[in-house]
Amino acid sequence: MKPHLYLLCFLLIGIGCSATAQTYVGSTPAHATVREFLQISATDSIDFIRWKLELKPEKFTLQCQYGLSKPSTNGFSNEQRVAFDGKLTRSETGYQLTHHNKQLAIAELNANVLHLLDSSNGMLIGNGGYSYALNNASPVPTNEVHVRARPTNVSSPLVFEGRTPCNQIPGLLGITKSDACIKIKWYFQLHSDSLTGKPTYFQLAGNGYRKEHMARGTWQISTEPDGRIVYLLSFDQWSQPLRLLKGDDNILFFAGADGLPLVGNEDFSYTLNRRKAPYPRR
Repeated sequence: MKPHLYLLCFLLIGIGCSATAQTYVGSTPAHATVREFLQISATDSIDFIRWKLELKPEKFTLQCQYGLSKPSTNGFSNEQRVAFDGKLTRSETGYQLTHHNKQLAIAELNANVLHLLDSSNGMLIGNGGYSYALNNASPVPTNEVHVRARPTNVSSPLVFEGRTPCNQIPGLLGITKSDACIKIKWYFQLHSDSLTGKPTYFQLAGNGYRKEHMARGTWQISTEPDGRIVYLLSFDQWSQPLRLLKGDDNILFFAGADGLPLVGNEDFSYTLNRRKAPYPRR
């Protein structure tokens, strides 16, 4: 009986440890708020920062790599590193990291997706390459979504861009992608009626932004019973609408048919970032 008892104890200890520590990964730009927290010079040239953040009760451990991108790879041409631990505080909407009197606030969409915040607790806005979301390295089952964005007047066009992993989107939309696909580049212009403000059509592109070559579909705004705001985009080459969960006026999260935000990886997140204006016509 003793071997079985030891095995049971070992399993219980393992379960307890996994339940109290979660590791989040992602690649982000280098906003001034992030640089200050990581104590990175404001003058350093940085294309992106790769994060590995482990959250434990009342403590965090952080490892970051950063620098300039190495062409044709997901790595760096001049990799630099920073690593430290600090105090973790739970808030009503997420977490606060504290290290050497520096603080960084993080919103929690659910146990699988976090998003870095600025000094005013607004979601940091990324770019066409990288977002400020961090993804659970070992996603856990959950039905929760804590984001409750407020309805706002829809300007026209709303412009969003970003890069996502390639593995989940094709299956959701019923489209075919090659096995070699590791990322998808997105660029949306969401148009609305100039008088009523209601959604009318959207335009979609990837690497090219020539307006006359952009695909076109329809979109609508849905407010779920729990208060979540979802943009539903329909395109005749998709088997079902694309669901984009509104984080705030500047951030949208790709969601599955269950309404839950999709979980990315250390390189790309399922996030779109708002641009102030469309790209100039080519």
